[in-house]
Amino acid sequence: MNIDRSLVARALAKAGEEPVTDAEWNEGTSSRVRIVKEFYHAVLLESLSSYDWTSQKKRARLEVMDSESEEAEENLTGYAYMYPLPADCTKVVKLEGDEPYIVEGAFIYTDVENAVLLYIRNYFTGKYVYEKVAVPNADDIDKYYVIDEEGDYIKATSYIMGTDYYVIKEEDYNFYSDPKLDPVLSSYFECRLASCLALKLTGDTDKYQMLFNEAQIIGMNAQKKSAEMARNRAKGNPTWVEQLGLE
Repeated sequence: MNIDRSLVARALAKAGEEPVTDAEWNEGTSSRVRIVKEFYHAVLLESLSSYDWTSQKKRARLEVMDSESEEAEENLTGYAYMYPLPADCTKVVKLEGDEPYIVEGAFIYTDVENAVLLYIRNYFTGKYVYEKVAVPNADDIDKYYVIDEEGDYIKATSYIMGTDYYVIKEEDYNFYSDPKLDPVLSSYFECRLASCLALKLTGDTDKYQMLFNEAQIIGMNAQKKSAEMARNRAKGNPTWVEQLGLE
């Protein structure tokens, strides 16, 4: 995952700062770039976990923890099943059917067999991103990877003319894919990032609080709208598609 530089520029503007220049980004040693990188990913994860963003919801059928796994833990709760949370889960929303559960550490406990979890994702993949080398060079073979019969990337051991070679793509944050943020969530993230940058760069606590409060208003309005939509669905109110005769 790479930093959205346009979003950062807007956040800096909200914080009363000039945008980071291309020269600063390319230089890599700029103090402002270091500060942005220090906060960007942490604030993104915090933003995703703050509310039940409709656009970030994902469902997954859970798999019971393998008792032979190295990560296996003893179930000491009163629930029958112990499921590991999905690796990209940043916040549990609910189990299908609104069944009761508890979350402890990286596990969710419930009496539901074959449970389906609704959660907010954080875009964690646990994998590097690879890109094909346009013109391979035998001298760089120690940097290259090839694809094996199972479709996995493995270190290249020799240089063979005509072989496709790959390198790990340089990203700001490895093991995460680029998030797909709706406009409301993007605005929330932007304000939260701006509040942190304002405090770090200027020490202006008033501006920090103002931007933080602005973000909270955005988040609460989004949560309220989501709840209203859920109530309307539960009551069987016609959707906008039905109302416009588009079905």
